[in-house]
Amino acid sequence: MKYGFMAGCSLSSSSPKQVAQIIEYLQGYYPDLAVIQGCCGKPTRLIGQEQLFQERFSHLTDQVHQAEIDELIVACQGCIKTMTIQNQFPTASLWVKMAELGLPEEALGKAKDSDVVFSIQDSCPTKEMTEIHQAVRYLLDQLGYQVARNRLSGKNTLCCGMGGMCGVTNPVLAKSFTEKRVQDFKTDHIVTYCASCTSAMILGGGQAWHLLDLIFGDVIYQEDNSPAHPLASPVKAWKNRYQSKKIVTKI
Repeated sequence: MKYGFMAGCSLSSSSPKQVAQIIEYLQGYYPDLAVIQGCCGKPTRLIGQEQLFQERFSHLTDQVHQAEIDELIVACQGCIKTMTIQNQFPTASLWVKMAELGLPEEALGKAKDSDVVFSIQDSCPTKEMTEIHQAVRYLLDQLGYQVARNRLSGKNTLCCGMGGMCGVTNPVLAKSFTEKRVQDFKTDHIVTYCASCTSAMILGGGQAWHLLDLIFGDVIYQEDNSPAHPLASPVKAWKNRYQSKKIVTKI
C-alpha cells in the first residue's frame, strides 16, 4: 500500500517543527510516503456554505487520488471526522497508527520519573471513535506518564469551546466555555491531541500540552508551565502555516 499524511490546518498553524517530525517518523516506516498540505473544508460547512465545502473537499479528494494514496494518515480529528462522513478515500488516525507502529525508541518510558498526572481532553469530533481514545492512552502509558480518570472523557467528552467555529464567531462565549472545561478536570495538567484543543485549554487558564509535545519534546514536570499557544495569534498561526508548507514542498 502507498500511504499519505495530512497534518491539517490547526497543527500546521501551530507547529511546523512537529509536522516535520511526524513526516520523518512516518518515512521511517513508509519511505514513499506522500504528504498533502491542504484543508478538508470543514469550517465552510460549519458556517453553512455547503456548496463551497463540497468544492474544497472535492479538490482534496483529487489530490489524494492524483498522489495514488491508498490510505491517508490524518492528525486532525476534525479532518478525519469529515473524511469519514464523506467516505471518498480510506483514512487512518495518526494516533492509532503510532500505537500500532510504536513510539520512537528514545521516547519509550522517558517520562517514568515525571511527577505529573495528566487529564486528557478528548476531541469532540471523534468522541465516538474509541480506538483513538485507546491509542492516545496507550501512547501516554508507553511514554511513562500517569493519567487521571475523568467522567467527561472518551464518549462523554465535551467541546473545548472552539467547536462549530465558536472561537471565531463568538469569542466571548468560547472563552467562557474553555474556562468551564478546564475546571472539569481533576488535575492541573492537561494533554490534548488537537492543536485547537490545546489552545483552548491554555486560553481557559489551564496548563496544557499537545501529545506531540510529550512525544518529541522534553519531559513535563509539575513545575513546568505551558507556553503561549501560537493559535492565539492569527499572524503567528499564518506564519507557521507558511513554514509548514515550505517543509512539505521541500520534502
